Amino acid sequence: MSLVTSFLGLFKHDTSNDADLNSNFDIDTALNENWDKIDAGIKKLNDEKVSQVSGKSLSTNDFTNAYKTKLDGVATGAQANVLEGLTLDGKAISVSSKKAEIKDAEVTNARKSTIKNKTFSSVTARIEELEENVDSIETVRGHIYGVRRKITNNTSTAWERIKDSVGLVANATKNGGSVVNNFDNLAPWSEIKSCNYDIATGKVKAWFGDATFSFDGSNGDVYTYIPDVYLKIYQEDDYDYILISDIERSGFTKYDSFFIARYAGSVVDDVLHSYSGLAPAHNKTIAQFRTLAKALGDKFSLLDYRYFVLQMLYLVEYATYNSQSALGNGVMTQQQATALIAESNTNRVVVSSTTLYVGRTIGIGSAWASFSIATDRKVTKIEDYSNGGVTGKSVYFDGDPVNIAVGNVIWGCGQHSGQCDNLGMKSGCLINDGYHSVVYRGIENLFSNMWQFVDGITIQDRIAYICKDHSAYENGKITSPYKKLGYTNGDTNGYVKNLGFDPDEPLCRFPVEVGGSSSSGTSDYYYQNTGTRLAHVGGYFSDGAIAGLWYWNLGNDFSYSSVSIGCRVLIDNQ
Repeated sequence: MSLVTSFLGLFKHDTSNDADLNSNFDIDTALNENWDKIDAGIKKLNDEKVSQVSGKSLSTNDFTNAYKTKLDGVATGAQANVLEGLTLDGKAISVSSKKAEIKDAEVTNARKSTIKNKTFSSVTARIEELEENVDSIETVRGHIYGVRRKITNNTSTAWERIKDSVGLVANATKNGGSVVNNFDNLAPWSEIKSCNYDIATGKVKAWFGDATFSFDGSNGDVYTYIPDVYLKIYQEDDYDYILISDIERSGFTKYDSFFIARYAGSVVDDVLHSYSGLAPAHNKTIAQFRTLAKALGDKFSLLDYRYFVLQMLYLVEYATYNSQSALGNGVMTQQQATALIAESNTNRVVVSSTTLYVGRTIGIGSAWASFSIATDRKVTKIEDYSNGGVTGKSVYFDGDPVNIAVGNVIWGCGQHSGQCDNLGMKSGCLINDGYHSVVYRGIENLFSNMWQFVDGITIQDRIAYICKDHSAYENGKITSPYKKLGYTNGDTNGYVKNLGFDPDEPLCRFPVEVGGSSSSGTSDYYYQNTGTRLAHVGGYFSDGAIAGLWYWNLGNDFSYSSVSIGCRVLIDNQ
């Protein structure tokens, strides 16, 4: 069809339709009036049309001279997608028919590398290692110290050192001498330090090592600073894992810094104090101790869930549950002797023999653990006695004179604070005989000597409820803000074999299985009972081998008090 024919076809009309005829009449009139213009337009279209060449057709794209020039510059047989050369770690890789084959051996050699003195044999091995610990390639960002332990079929107290703990050594002195402990120079342990704390102003007055620092209370109470601790605790493939990072990192829980009393709480003029030379307070309920702690200020509380943080610091450092073996026995062996003669208005008790020593804190009463005659005295001298056929030892003590009857008992009770002052910030003891105090990083007698109440914990029918807001601590409470742990504690007294685990609260772990011994499991004992119970921990001056950092008594109610149980004070640092 020609262009003219097409154009004229636009003006076809239906002769049977009046409207169409009328419309086309108007068009015809317009065409007649403008025919010359229309004729000129049709002629122009015919003159400029491009005739079709046989065998060729047109596309929607214009092919210009510029495109032709560009194509003329392409060499015959040239291909833009062929690799002309490929190397891997400096080694040439063969290329054939657009393909480059990289063999496994080439990958292994090319990607073999060393991270923290560990060589990886292949890409797969390296990826697996990185998936386990991405932080291991970022040593400039800090370190992760850790231990792990088999959950089942584990008969020892030992943990295996992992991560950056591998090869590290931790020793505590048992006689005051020097020992090797790599953790002394590693955070967070290196940042733990005792100080003089003014409980009236809430200010640190001096740090251990400063010229003005004093243990005796003359420059303020003595507290030990615990820095921020970044912990990751989990279970995997029948292993318990405990990791401590020296910096904040993903996957780790931050436990804020706090201060802990270096010594067990002592009451002076109705105020709780922590400084050297004081007898530990006792015979008070947890509520009475809590009231004394609150009286110091809003930031003060009794020992609470943060005790578990201290357990983790110790465990990653020493890699054993057996705290008596690692640090020393502490005050844990019973000492008592019976009066052989009656004396009035005296400061001595004559006994047949004794293991008491000068400086030992004693009670005197009608029986062991009785203070009916004298409370919290100190032995000042021990000498031989012989008179009228009676031979033995005269044990002298300080304070006001008393009346002694035959059969009265002199016995060793909670030791006065300060026996480990000469160790400063060292861990361990001066004499490891079961009668002398022990210290862990500026915290004296964290176990043994005196039980310690742990506040913010309610045990209801062997299920633990934990609170982390010290302003809300309350006897027997199990509703919010107390949180129920996801396991039930063991129902049998005995040496602990395994601890419970709640993935939502992995820090707080209580005994769930007994069957261990003094040298297996946690190496420590456990007491329990049904009903509503409180928690106290560590053991006291007559517990022997069953005492330690994992020695829990969850069998007493909230009205419990004793000569054997005291308290320790914490201070929030926020």
